[in-house]
Parts: sequence; structure tokens; C-alpha cells
Amino acid sequence: MITGENAIVVDKNVWLDFYLPDRPLHEPATRFINTVEKCNANVAIPADAVKDVFYVLGKQMKQLVRENGGTVDEATARAIKDFAWRCVDHMTDLAVSIPLDDRTAWLTRHYRDITSDYEDGSVLASCALCKARYLVTHDKDLAARAEVTTKTAAEMADLIAHAHRC
Repeated sequence: MITGENAIVVDKNVWLDFYLPDRPLHEPATRFINTVEKCNANVAIPADAVKDVFYVLGKQMKQLVRENGGTVDEATARAIKDFAWRCVDHMTDLAVSIPLDDRTAWLTRHYRDITSDYEDGSVLASCALCKARYLVTHDKDLAARAEVTTKTAAEMADLIAHAHRC
């Protein structure tokens, strides 16, 4: 992946749905990511979402261990962190990161009139800065506010497969 221009921006909730099999939208997210890989689609992710995915994956995995009667000892914590790093490696190998810089921060503040959620504003700013073609999200509020065409993971998987004939 060389450029994010005209990319398909993928919101962090889709990545989390993909990496965490217990989430309700895991299957459509998996189909979407598999389609992206198979068709070599031009996908991007806001850079600040990468750290969020890393953090949420670690937190969720530790919670699952505890819910299943385990304890998060040093070895378990290391294994969870290794898993989160592998997910981030996969994500950043597959998608170009849209930089979080002064332009993104300025534009995110501008989107405060559209959404009071900083994270959603950052996603919208990232879409604008890379001139995204689509935003893939499972966040209905974000989708309703986006100035770019939004699709769910399932819808985008179908669109990519049809467009690339793969």
C-alpha cells in the first residue's frame, strides 16, 4: 500500500469485529477483510485508530481470560500483548495509515459541529484528507454524519468482489 488517496477508510470497529470472534459482526468483518486481502483493495485506517485497536484488543482479551476463570499472570499478559501486536502488524500491512498531524487535528475540531465525538471527528477528517471513496463502519451515527459514502463490512465486501471480479 503506497497511498491512502481514494482509499476505503476502515473504522476501528470493523477491525475489532474482525480480530475479536465473540463480537456480533465478526462474520461480515471477516468476509470484508478476506475480500480486501484477496482483491488487494486500497484500504486505509486513521493512525490514531491503530493504538485504539491495540489497547482494546488487550483489554478485551484480558477480560475474556478472567471471565473464563483464568488469571492474567505475566506469561498471559505477554501472550495477549503479542497477539495485539500481531493484529496491529496485520492491520498496518494491509492498510495505509492516514497520519495524525496538525491538519487532522484542525479538521477534527472543525467536525465538532457535526459530531461531538472526537474519535468520529478524526475518522471524518481522515476521510476528507485522503479523499476517501468510502468509509466502512458499523457505527450508524458516524455513517449518518459522514460526507463520504459509507458501507457496512458486508456491503463493502460485495462491492469490492464485484468491482475486482475476485
